[in-house]
Amino acid sequence: MAKRWLIALFLVAPALVFAWPSASSAQQPKLDIKVFFGGSVTNYVSLLETGREQEIFGGWQVGFGARVRRRKAFVEILFSFNRWALALQEADASGNVLSLEAQVNSFELPLIMGYIPYKNPLFKLFLYAGYVNHFNTRIIATVGANAALGIEETTVRLKPKDVDFAIYQAIGRLGVNFDVAMFNFDFNYSISLNSATKTSYRTSYQQLQVNLAYLF
Repeated sequence: MAKRWLIALFLVAPALVFAWPSASSAQQPKLDIKVFFGGSVTNYVSLLETGREQEIFGGWQVGFGARVRRRKAFVEILFSFNRWALALQEADASGNVLSLEAQVNSFELPLIMGYIPYKNPLFKLFLYAGYVNHFNTRIIATVGANAALGIEETTVRLKPKDVDFAIYQAIGRLGVNFDVAMFNFDFNYSISLNSATKTSYRTSYQQLQVNLAYLF
């Protein structure tokens, strides 16, 4: 229920802001289109019965979106393709330890709204909060070669359900970005609102992103 109210807030609030009567043409909504790319660092946390385990993974993202500004308020809708990598060791049925590298592919649909505390013709500062719809789509896993065990390097493509990953995740996001001429620099922090896996123990993650965008 809380998630539904949060989604409703991000859908209704922008409509109220931009439907408010304008006193001059200078206050008419302004549209910006952005194309962006960037890097991320993810802190992945597993709350096991034996204790809390954390792992750090790197990743990248690329995407595009639209931003609408009016007076001191703005809303933004984005689409991005995301990939983050992980490396770990797993034991097989015989007890042999295997090296495993994997790439998790996903896409995100962030809904963002915020405040513009300062702006001039060349520089604008944006503060925002957002609700992110995150969808895991594919895991590409590579088992490293082990000559002693007679194991050759193998790559497999898995669906999220094959490794107990949640297909959908709700994510909260806080961020700050600024425009310098036709470029936009974005820094944001995200935290998952539901478990990242379908396991008996809860998993979650926190992520920091840095993005550079070109504005049209």
